Amino acid sequence: MSRNQPSAYEYCLEPASENTATEVVQGWIFKDGKWVAHAWCEFADRVIDLGQSTHSMDKFNYYLTYQVNEKRCRRYSRIEFFTLVGDEGHFGPYDKELFFAPTSERDPLEVIASAGGE
Repeated sequence: MSRNQPSAYEYCLEPASENTATEVVQGWIFKDGKWVAHAWCEFADRVIDLGQSTHSMDKFNYYLTYQVNEKRCRRYSRIEFFTLVGDEGHFGPYDKELFFAPTSERDPLEVIASAGGE
């Protein structure tokens, strides 16, 4: 990724600014054969992932395509997101335990469980 291109986390700023019903989601997606820490916005049954497309996508198909699971996600209301941006000075990820690396060859939930000795 070119450094001139916004990160997936930065891409959430625009849709979160434009729609009061938008929720910001930071989660792991399975893409190109590995798990990737990612971010997108949701409203109703639509996903806005400006890193993937300028058009909104069907949430069900997005979740199926990228193997999205609620256990691998953190959700923020737009107000929570803007507060975190201001408090933390960056766009995410905010849960450093869940998002321990930018990518993972293994399922992140398995990595976390094995690190915890479970």
